Amino acid sequence: MRIFRYTFSLFMFAWLTAGAQTNGHGIGGLKFGFDISRIAMPFLEKGRVEYDGSVDLRINKDLYPVIEVGWGDFETEEINFSYRSTGYFLRAGIDKDYLKKDNLNDMGMFFAGFRYGVSFFKHEAPDLKISDPYWGDFSGAIPVKSLNAHWLEFTTGIRAKIFNNIYLGWSLRGRLLLFKSDDINMSPNYIPGYGKVDGGNNLGFRYSVFYKLPL
Repeated sequence: MRIFRYTFSLFMFAWLTAGAQTNGHGIGGLKFGFDISRIAMPFLEKGRVEYDGSVDLRINKDLYPVIEVGWGDFETEEINFSYRSTGYFLRAGIDKDYLKKDNLNDMGMFFAGFRYGVSFFKHEAPDLKISDPYWGDFSGAIPVKSLNAHWLEFTTGIRAKIFNNIYLGWSLRGRLLLFKSDDINMSPNYIPGYGKVDGGNNLGFRYSVFYKLPL
């Protein structure tokens, strides 16, 4: 909760002081985004559901503080166990636009940036089966445990205007896992907002629609 309060306070401070930082260029307006590629996730990967939204604000001609929030749930059934992980996540960072513009009100972008991500989630293995020819078969469960994880993201992408105040864009994400809680019974298989845990890094993709609220 302290991290959530800090990042929200930082974003609001940047918004309220943006007028003093734009050097006469004016505020670019808030943009609210939703990752529409998550809609297809249950069809591409059975048992995985995610919702991911964002808000950003131009504080000068090419810098955009960003906050992304969402929720994720992952369930899988294997031969000898079932697994579930579910929880919330927050990512905060900044993007820099490298696209030269004749009109600063044009919100098309070619950008690169970074995020700091944090997730608070729970995982469990409610159905666990172990077969042993000597000791016999065993069935049981690994109980629910609350965990958290932190990571860095490096991102690049493009965004283009399709209608008045409506934009589409995609971005690639390279993620570096910094920390995850320990569970002596089971290591996390999926972290909401980060994805599958496979070593210390992860690649991601977002395809989003945005609405610009003019300011």
